This record gives sequence, C-alpha cells and structure tokens, in this order.
Amino acid sequence: MITRIARDYIFDPEINTDKMIFLTGPRQIGKTTFALEWLKEMKMEDMYFNWDNPSTIIQYKRNPLIFKNLIDERYNDYPVPLVFDEIHKQKNWRDILKGIYDISKEKMMLLVTGSARLGYFRKTGDSLIGRYFLYQLLPIGLPEIISDFSYIIKDGSIFSSGDAFIRLIRSVNTKNYHDNYERLMLYGGFPEPLSRSSKRFFTRWQREYKTLITKEETRDLTKISDLRGIEQLVEILPERVGSPLSINSLCEDLSYHHATITNWIQILSTLYLVFTIRPWHRSLTRSIKKETKLYFFDWTNVKDRGFRFENFIAVTLIKMATRLTETGVGVYEIMYIRDREKREVDFVLIEDGKPLALFEAKEGETSLSTSGRYFSERLNIPFYQIVNRDIKPEEYKGNCYIIPSIAFNMVTG
Repeated sequence: MITRIARDYIFDPEINTDKMIFLTGPRQIGKTTFALEWLKEMKMEDMYFNWDNPSTIIQYKRNPLIFKNLIDERYNDYPVPLVFDEIHKQKNWRDILKGIYDISKEKMMLLVTGSARLGYFRKTGDSLIGRYFLYQLLPIGLPEIISDFSYIIKDGSIFSSGDAFIRLIRSVNTKNYHDNYERLMLYGGFPEPLSRSSKRFFTRWQREYKTLITKEETRDLTKISDLRGIEQLVEILPERVGSPLSINSLCEDLSYHHATITNWIQILSTLYLVFTIRPWHRSLTRSIKKETKLYFFDWTNVKDRGFRFENFIAVTLIKMATRLTETGVGVYEIMYIRDREKREVDFVLIEDGKPLALFEAKEGETSLSTSGRYFSERLNIPFYQIVNRDIKPEEYKGNCYIIPSIAFNMVTG
C-alpha cells in the first residue's frame, strides 16, 4: 500500500482547526483513496459522501440538515471526520458548504475532494473565503512507495547550508531503494500504473489518460470546441520540455494564434497535465516577461532520457515547495535562472522571494556544471547537481555539490 506524505500534515490541528480542507490535484492521483483511508483509520467509513451519487443528493434535498444531524449523533469531544467528494459539480455548492460549515464547524473536520475543477471554480466566488485551506495531492515519490519518511526535510532552510544538506544526503542508504526508484522512473507517479508496473497496462492507461484530459475534462471545464487542436498541442509539448517555451514557435507548428496557444496551456495547467516555472530575476517585472519552462506532472510523457530526468526532478521540487508552503514553513517557489550569455541552471528554490539554492538535473554527467559554479558564486548560495546515477555524494570548492538522485528524492519526497 502506498502511504502519502500529505497524511502527516493535512489534518494538523495547529493549522486546520475550524477550517474545511480542500484537496485537489491531477485526475486519478488518489484523492478519493486518500480520503477513504483516512475515514477507515478513524473507523468512520460511512461518513464518505460522493455528490456524483444520486442518493447523496436525494438525502440532502429531503433534509438539508442531514449532515448536522449525523455530526451531532457522532460528536464526542473530537471533530467528526466528514468527506465530500465531487461536490463542486453541484449547483450552489459553495452555499451548501457554507451552510454546513457555519452550523457545525466546531464539531467536524470536513475534507472536500475533487478534480482540478474544484481549484478552478473556487476562484470564481468569495463566499467561502476564510473558511478553508487548499492542499494539493501530487504524484507519488520514492518515500511514499516504501513508506519511509525518516529523511524528509521539514524546513527548506537546510538547503542554504551545503554542509548540513550533504550530511543528510550521505545518511541515506540508497542500496535499499533501487528497484522502487526504477519503477518510479519507468511508470511515473500515478498510483494505478505504478502499482501494477505492467508495461502493457501502462501504455493503455497513458493513452486513455490523455484522452480524458484533452477531451472530457477540457470540454467540461471550458467552452472550447477545437479539442483536436489541444490534442495536437499535447503531442508536441514533450519535445519542448527543458527549454524556454516559445509560444511563437508553437503557433507556427500548429497554425493557431498566440492567444489561443497561451489559453490552451493555461487550461492544461489548470487540469494538472502540465505546469510551468518562471525565470528568476531580481526584478520581478523582468521575470514575468521572460519565457517560462514547461513540464508534465507525468514525466513518462517525455521520451528523451535526459529531459525525462529533468522533468522528474522538476516534479520532485514542485512537490517539496508545495508541501513546505502548505505546512506554513514559508512561501516557496521553484523557478529557473538564465542570463544574456545563455548561462542557465535548471532550477532555483525561492524562499519568501529570495533565492535559497540552485539545482541542476543531469542524466549521467558527473562533471560539475560551469553555469552552476558561476551562479552559485554570484548569488552566494549552494549549487546542487543531481545525477541519475548511483554515485557517492561529493563536495567541491565554491559551495558546489554532486548528489545521487535516489538520495535526493528520499529527502525531498
């Protein structure tokens, strides 16, 4: 069974007392399973309500106070766990949640799960502001496969000290994790294909998943009629991973307008198929104007080994930054850095607006990146080169380090 890191913090009473918990993320990432396992641990499996199920709607319409009654019956000096799945598909869903929350907030812990549309539609109204915190369930990492969270960092400030971080990396016994790491690289971080680890099933699943996102989810979320155009965009985007994304080049290849391609990429990001990272610059305005880089949440969409590995590290870092931000440690973001001389480092970790550490993903290269050395010296922050090989961590002059990917994944999650 796969254990998710989010279980360790998403129900933290210090943060979430008297708050609804919204849980979103990619389709088929395991949100419903996560919710059901939580209820099972609490021995309250019958407090799960799927709003796609007509019986849930019928019960609510018959008596809008049904959930208050259930909570009052079960309440005994602890918040009653309650799960609403896919409620955002219902008309006036915000009003339903607001009513239940305002009546019973001190007696319940309400987990609201749903597809990417939950995160999208919540932005269109403010009736729930102050009543919930949003969390994201993202692709599975190595510690979650083996249920070993002993190395996971809980404070991003460790990256600012190369000595402290390299000691943590050296404490990981990577020999125990090779097989599961290879499964992760081959089948991706979505529960079903990863658990089955069957090439035939994976090939079929990946094809069906793309169809689900580019047709059904896109159609339901937007009024776009040209779904074939989005399908074509998804097919060529893997070739753009790892480089600044040129919308003009995509326009030429697909024969669509700039605004159309930009809108489609935003939709694919909303649906958790892809994500983008911005270039970092001391001037935020300049950073916004420069080209972003694009990656897939399912890194197996990228066939080139080197760029697939870079995509994998991008997801790993995004997950870590998301977790640290959601746990209230600070505000973290993953960006990249590039100058006019085209010196570039794949990723830079930003903490509360300031660069904290640099990261470069290398499929097999163990020679230290000259760009990494350069930016490390200029910014006076550590540079970590992550290598997809079973090597010993090494320290170099100038606050630079080479570390194995397996150990990196075990500490970042």
